[in-house]
Amino acid sequence: MSHTPAYDALVAHHRRVHDLEHLQAIATWDRMTHMPPAGAAARAAAQAALAVLIKQLQTEPALTRQFETAAHELLPGDAALNLARMRQAHRIEAAIPAALAERRELASGAAMQAWGLARQNNDWDAFAQAWTPLVGVARESAARLGDALGLRPMDALLERWEPGLRMARVSPLFAKVQGWLPPLVQQALAAQSRAVPPIEPIGPFPAQAQQRLCEQVMAMLGFDFNAGRLDTTQHPFTGGVPEDVRLATRFDETNFLPALVGTIHETGHARYQQNLPRDWLGQPLAGPHSAALHEGQALIFERQLAPQSAFCQALAPLLSKAFGEQPGFEPDNLARLLRRIRPGRIRVAADELTYPLHVIVRVEIEQALIEGEIAVNDVPAWWNERVRRFLGVDPQAPFSQGPLQDPHWVHGMFGYFPAYLLGAMVAAQCFAALRRDVPELDAQLAVGNCKSIGDWLAPRIWQQGARHDLDAMLLHATGEPLSDNALREQLEQRHGRFH
Repeated sequence: MSHTPAYDALVAHHRRVHDLEHLQAIATWDRMTHMPPAGAAARAAAQAALAVLIKQLQTEPALTRQFETAAHELLPGDAALNLARMRQAHRIEAAIPAALAERRELASGAAMQAWGLARQNNDWDAFAQAWTPLVGVARESAARLGDALGLRPMDALLERWEPGLRMARVSPLFAKVQGWLPPLVQQALAAQSRAVPPIEPIGPFPAQAQQRLCEQVMAMLGFDFNAGRLDTTQHPFTGGVPEDVRLATRFDETNFLPALVGTIHETGHARYQQNLPRDWLGQPLAGPHSAALHEGQALIFERQLAPQSAFCQALAPLLSKAFGEQPGFEPDNLARLLRRIRPGRIRVAADELTYPLHVIVRVEIEQALIEGEIAVNDVPAWWNERVRRFLGVDPQAPFSQGPLQDPHWVHGMFGYFPAYLLGAMVAAQCFAALRRDVPELDAQLAVGNCKSIGDWLAPRIWQQGARHDLDAMLLHATGEPLSDNALREQLEQRHGRFH
């Protein structure tokens, strides 16, 4: 007979929720990759019904009694921490009624369909009409969560993605980056203008050959194809569940780099997902617990690993095999292509120096939108002004290259964007520590051996699950809390050496 019946009941309950969320995740992946357009309305209704069912389970009245009883049961360390994570998740879910969760799914489904059409037709007005209800749901959710947790609206949304972190910590960090990064961008651009430009690879690059190449690189990076797959979509993403990770990318037959780099990024997400602690899957302790840590894993692969000269030595023969030999595939040239500074409008295609500025544009806009400072139809003007001021590029372009380029707000993922810049800090900090601990890393990478990266990250980050919040996880992994120091040092050293 169990001595912890209330806790055991909560564990079983979370497993049921996990199973239903598994189905929801696969339905979302299918909606983004394979679903025919005419299925959108029915799929939205079906996923809304599933969301209501999940919400009902998450807010069952019996849970309150079980939490009260479990608090007095004698639990070992990890189980006690799992219970604490359960309780916080319950507080968050209980703040959002089932009717609001259903409205969110329906509004997101309608906004997603409108987003795809608006990107094709360059029609902001049609999109805004469909998006406005979802923004209303996000504002109401933020208010309800804020009331339940004693937080400001934006902090309440941030709590879902970054437990314990507040905008009062995020905003000064980002302000520091805004102080030192623009001058560095200008210095790098000036030096780049005086250098011989890298050789541009010559296409075409057939989509099928690109997909085979991407899958080869995923395998080199340790992706387990027995527990995941790669498909195509409008916007790259990683979905599914740890037991079945779904990656998606898009191919441009005139330029292989966006798909390749995007796939490397998504593989970082996937490796994290595939290596979460298996003994705790279906429980909050399994994680992931921090969006910044998740993005950090992706950026370790994309921003830290991919531009390394040693990694480009391993990449070059794969490119030659896929598309035929040419000077543009020489390792040194590849490294220069991957480090090239090219300010532009597209976040996912941005170089490592301007990428943080793309993130800050979005964070400022979503915070103003959630707090009611601006309305939906103010977004394009706010976007254009900040793109011009922060990035120094002409923002006049189709909406698909402006505020319609990312799917996050269409999914209702307000509060997520800070994770991208925080993740860049995480990635730089972790990779610097990894290099200190693995001095032979370059020699390994040059022959396509990336095993040391997973071997270092697995015990320090991946298999820790949700044991630690962001700062504590970084202290555990690198010996230091989160800061912008490693990112600044890495960018200054890399571009100083490069130029």
